[in-house]
Amino acid sequence: MNISTIFRRSMVGAVILYVLASVPAAFSQTAILGEAKEKQPGYGELENFTILSYTDLDGWDQAAEFRISKDGKHAYISNYQGFSIVDVSDPARPKVVSRVKNDPSVQSQYIDVLGDLLVVNQEGVRDEKIKSWESGIRLFDIKDPSTPRELGFFKTDTSPSRGVHGFWLHEDPKQGKFAFIATTMKGYFGAILMIVDLKDPSKPTEVSRWWFPGQHTAGGEKIGENWIDDGGLREGLPKIWVSLHDMTTYKDRAYLAYRDQGVIILDISDIRKPTKISQIKWSPPEEGNTHSIGIVVPKHGGRPDIILATDEITSAKQCPFGYLHVIDVRHEPNPVQIGTFRLPLNRFCPPDRPGRRFGSHDIERMLKGNIVFSAWENSGFWAIDISDPYHPKAVGHFVPPVFRRVNADNGHADDVFVHDNGLVFASSSDPGGGFWIMRHTPGVKGAVSWTEDNKNVTVNYEKRPQN
Repeated sequence: MNISTIFRRSMVGAVILYVLASVPAAFSQTAILGEAKEKQPGYGELENFTILSYTDLDGWDQAAEFRISKDGKHAYISNYQGFSIVDVSDPARPKVVSRVKNDPSVQSQYIDVLGDLLVVNQEGVRDEKIKSWESGIRLFDIKDPSTPRELGFFKTDTSPSRGVHGFWLHEDPKQGKFAFIATTMKGYFGAILMIVDLKDPSKPTEVSRWWFPGQHTAGGEKIGENWIDDGGLREGLPKIWVSLHDMTTYKDRAYLAYRDQGVIILDISDIRKPTKISQIKWSPPEEGNTHSIGIVVPKHGGRPDIILATDEITSAKQCPFGYLHVIDVRHEPNPVQIGTFRLPLNRFCPPDRPGRRFGSHDIERMLKGNIVFSAWENSGFWAIDISDPYHPKAVGHFVPPVFRRVNADNGHADDVFVHDNGLVFASSSDPGGGFWIMRHTPGVKGAVSWTEDNKNVTVNYEKRPQN
């Protein structure tokens, strides 16, 4: 039963690569520590996924946010220290074809591509030894992926403010190409939305901005009594983190992930005058820290019926950790949460499990089917069936093995991207992480471990996919 069927009722009333070890390893789910009764996969375990390949990106293994080209031939990956372009035309053998390094004063966690234009963020690093930087976005021509050519730089802020974090590239058939940017700005509390015209990539220009009422301190607005900035991951309630983290646009709407202010929907039919339509949040009484917004692309061709939101709650002080929210936005003035999805570790927050980040992080941004792919930090990558949006259920997982190159005690999941060709691309942004190419394959079970040199992986399948 698909989503549209559920909604109608509610309104009425590639060859797979197998890298096999010489001795098959047993697959079993591990009981959660902390005396919880439910079970959670351990590091290195997979079910209903096959691993096509892994790459450490020639040493730039902190693979953060990324995009895949429309033709499926290239991956564009932010690597903190810059970005990499990877040839993935043969998904069994990804190959780095170019990379661009940042100035040491800034880092890049976010990247996006629109045609032959690549944009990467520039955010001040968290290093006490570095005192000065300029933040913003860098723009590149990538007609030749092996030789990115820098076109321009748009500055938003300077030290000690961090500058640009999340952003999204948007194209409107009548208004043009734009960057929607979450950035700090002098005179504002926390990060706000800035919209930048990319018509001339050598001279990007601001066309408008939007902020949550109270953020414009230089304009005489007063922040809330318990507001904090850049502390929500550590402070917890009753402090309220008010800062734009990221956004996703679709047609004439922008869906903002505004930390403890939840999800804010903007009308961007006039890019130069974005206006608020509505807001939905759950903090308080729960923690918020909304991280990303996914769009369930409607088959009817209009605006979305459903959006998905994730909450980045990972502090040891807070339990439960962040989870997936399913939100009905058919009546835009009053969005309603109709479903949620949590993992066992997410609910119980055991203190004795290696790794302490079990909240939801990023999510597939443009969902075209009934299965959404998501990243849950130390809980790995998960496939979640939302064909019944009121009762999402897990239909696959892959928890990366412990990162041995850096003597870590956990694996990690950062971002996912599902291409029209059916491949699932995934990144692990902790040191020792890397980039994965997978396929959702019902019926498979197995375990993943590092090769002796810790630069590649071995997959032992207990149950192999049926050809």
